[in-house]
Amino acid sequence: MNNPRLDSKIPWWTWVAPFILFHATGHISLLFKYSQGVSTFYIPTAIAVVMINWWGFARVIPAMFIVATLNTYYWGIADWRLWPLFSASEVIGVMISYLLFRKIVKGNYWLPSTRDLLLFTFFAILIPLSVELVLLQFTLTYFGEQSLNSFGENFLHNWLGEFTANFGIATPLLFSFTPLLQRRGWLLHPPEVTLPGKQAKPIYKRVEISLIYILLLILSFTIPFEKYWFAYGLISLYIAIRFGFGEALFCNLYVFLITYVIPVLYPEEWSLAPKAGSQIYYIFLGNLLLSLFVAITGRVISDLRQVEENLSLQKKELEITNQELDRFVYSASHDLSAPLKSILGLVTISKMDTNPHASSQYLNEIEKSVLKLDSFIAEILDYSRNKRVDITTEQLEIKALCQEILDNLKYMDNFSKIQIDLNELDQETILQDKIRMKIILSNLISNAIRFQKRIPDHQSIIKISSKKKLNNTFIHVEDNGEGIRPELSPEIFKMFYRASDKSPGSGLGLYIAKETADKIGVKISLQSEYGKGSTFTLEVPELKN
Repeated sequence: MNNPRLDSKIPWWTWVAPFILFHATGHISLLFKYSQGVSTFYIPTAIAVVMINWWGFARVIPAMFIVATLNTYYWGIADWRLWPLFSASEVIGVMISYLLFRKIVKGNYWLPSTRDLLLFTFFAILIPLSVELVLLQFTLTYFGEQSLNSFGENFLHNWLGEFTANFGIATPLLFSFTPLLQRRGWLLHPPEVTLPGKQAKPIYKRVEISLIYILLLILSFTIPFEKYWFAYGLISLYIAIRFGFGEALFCNLYVFLITYVIPVLYPEEWSLAPKAGSQIYYIFLGNLLLSLFVAITGRVISDLRQVEENLSLQKKELEITNQELDRFVYSASHDLSAPLKSILGLVTISKMDTNPHASSQYLNEIEKSVLKLDSFIAEILDYSRNKRVDITTEQLEIKALCQEILDNLKYMDNFSKIQIDLNELDQETILQDKIRMKIILSNLISNAIRFQKRIPDHQSIIKISSKKKLNNTFIHVEDNGEGIRPELSPEIFKMFYRASDKSPGSGLGLYIAKETADKIGVKISLQSEYGKGSTFTLEVPELKN
């Protein structure tokens, strides 16, 4: 069922475009008419299979039925009362295509894998087209428009031609134009992932492709198609192996145009168009099988290249992770041992010191070391939690979350002297991962507390505000503390980075905040003026349930 919220965002012209395209392609298909009510290539079904995946039932099916019914007159059916019956078969075929491919086998119409290509071939084209043509042939035979004796021959002719047209037209349109429509927001049910756009090819590859297409065009003028039709398939196969799926689909479409479509439009110039006769079935079948093989080969090649790229990327990520792990173990062991050694030293000194009034001072210093150790362990746990816990979404009240974080941080040194301002938290709720949002905000707020100025008569202020802009919420954590030197700004999100050995904290906080933010699509930016304070801004998107 269509989602009304998404449907309202689709442009108005998507209601009109199906009428225009069905009418135009229906009249083009008349050029391939070979008998009463049928043609070798019927293009509207291919266009309908594409558009119903883009824009759904409501825009496509009524338009297809209306246009096909009215256009039946041009196919030689004089009795207007029969027009709806003759148009029903193609509409039923497209409905079956959508239901089988999208609803039953859950296929992805942008064809991102070999599995989806095979599902589309069988469930969106082969099976629905067979049902459609059986219904059409029975209708034509029942009403005396065709002879029962020619039922099998006409069905085979129609099936081979229409499968060639449907596969050759629908697959390149869905694969190549779906990413463009997704970026424009013109899809009723867009992919959940952002599809990659068409990548620019190096100049030498563009020249190579152009030369191959010119060669195919020359072949269509110079060699008899009915004798050397396999040559086009072999050249297309080279394209598939060399350049992958997208170029293989367009090469199939190009071959379809120069060998079947254009010769009919310009028979005098294209004198070597395929001749009619029984041999045409073998040509159709052979060329169709080669087209399928080319498309599947191209898809497999593209899948293998994608796997190679993913493996290469994972290898690089693993190398970086190993380097970070080595550094983490080294730095963590140092930062864990330092407070422990401090505690042991203080305990030893307190045992040696006989002054009874000194014990409270030693206990205070021990408490500071324990709190520092506890804070560092909490950071390590946050780092681990972000890596291993799945993302979960829920409605968060930003003000309540900030108040909860501040309650946990109230034991930090100098906290009681800081003025906290939460009055400008305009956006009340967001749909996000609570655990990770808490980790991010905790680190930013604790940093703002830790790096306040420790000078007389300075009123420390931390202001947390939020505002909704378009689909994102912007959360600002602003302080009037020490600020950050401009030359240090690019370094602050690195693991264990500290401006100096005297800097408080472990150097993990901002690194963990950045890693956690990346996990849930949050962007962190910084504006800081040394000596006057810093403002960290979170651009928070709404997560999907």
